[in-house]
Amino acid sequence: MMRVGSKFRLQTKTDLSFSDFRVLSLLYQPLIGIDGFSLYVTLTHLSKSISELKHQALFDILNLTKDNFISITEKLEAIGLVETFVRDETDYIYVLKPPYSAKKFLIDTFLGTYLESEIGDKNLKILLEIFKVKELDFYGYENISKTFDDLYSFRVKKLLKVDFKLEERNGNNTKLIRNSIDYNMLIEKLPRALKTPSLFNENFKQKIIQLAYVYQFSISDLIEIFKESAKNGSDLNIEAINFRAKLYYANQNKDIYVEENKLTDEEKIATLPLDTIVQKFVLGDHQQKAMALSTINDFINQTEIDLGVLNILIMFILKNKNGELPHVNYILKVWKSWQNSGVSSISDAISHQEQIEKKWKNKKSYSNEPKVNKPEWLDEYLKEIQEMEG
Repeated sequence: MMRVGSKFRLQTKTDLSFSDFRVLSLLYQPLIGIDGFSLYVTLTHLSKSISELKHQALFDILNLTKDNFISITEKLEAIGLVETFVRDETDYIYVLKPPYSAKKFLIDTFLGTYLESEIGDKNLKILLEIFKVKELDFYGYENISKTFDDLYSFRVKKLLKVDFKLEERNGNNTKLIRNSIDYNMLIEKLPRALKTPSLFNENFKQKIIQLAYVYQFSISDLIEIFKESAKNGSDLNIEAINFRAKLYYANQNKDIYVEENKLTDEEKIATLPLDTIVQKFVLGDHQQKAMALSTINDFINQTEIDLGVLNILIMFILKNKNGELPHVNYILKVWKSWQNSGVSSISDAISHQEQIEKKWKNKKSYSNEPKVNKPEWLDEYLKEIQEMEG
């Protein structure tokens, strides 16, 4: 319970843009209410000028009671705009998160569906038109823009290091891959001849980090792949690296290794390397397993799926395709249907696949075919993976 006389501090890592405020006003406000919008905007402005403030002063500014404030703050927390930290019930820190982009809010999360349920389909269509991007037709045009390496020769041994945090886009723009290689270390260990400006392109960097995650490559693995990609004087590009990564993986014939952990089933699923899933459940030789990982990599490039949900999706498809991973377009269609059903978290994905299999069982029971009780495949998969650990 918040104590009388408690104080708070604010943290935000970036200023809000005009687009951010437009999303807040038109998409978030119907869900958090006028009071929620007012509190969030007030806290945003205060964060730039006041280091510490008593809660009572904020209540007076906004004409709120303590109970009103707690209720409104909880809505902001639930919608992903605020994180609250407390010590001794007298010292609070509120971390302000930037709003999602319109696309991510409306399409890539459940919030678009929630908004539709609150304001109705007719009003949602009005908002969609406001955020609709009017694209120019580039057919027949040639992109003549210069790239960095067209104009500059750049040699560096390591990236700039600063001993304090700098402003960044935080919170709701979290990178897809959470745990992978130390990219700076990769650059430091690369031979001088391979240190090209493309390494410092953010998109290139994220593709390499993603490759390391999907194939479970170490830094030494990636260095070998880079060397192969740059043979015969070829420039380093992501297409060549993708190709070499698939060949390298197929030729490694690596043993499966899963670290011992004491996690919940959901946590185990979220942290399972895709390499482990493919090695265990994709039928065929190492060439086919490498092809499966390449397909998954293509899929990740086209989506913003949570990694735990991705693991569930891939295991689900492999189980129901008897160990064969279909073309990436098939996976995209399955994922689109899951999104339309509101799947956004691991628990959502597990519940959804259970509902699908229950429907299959019921369909079998009312048909002339003999009833087929599909096994609790997720439990079986986890059991098999646990046996791999032992």
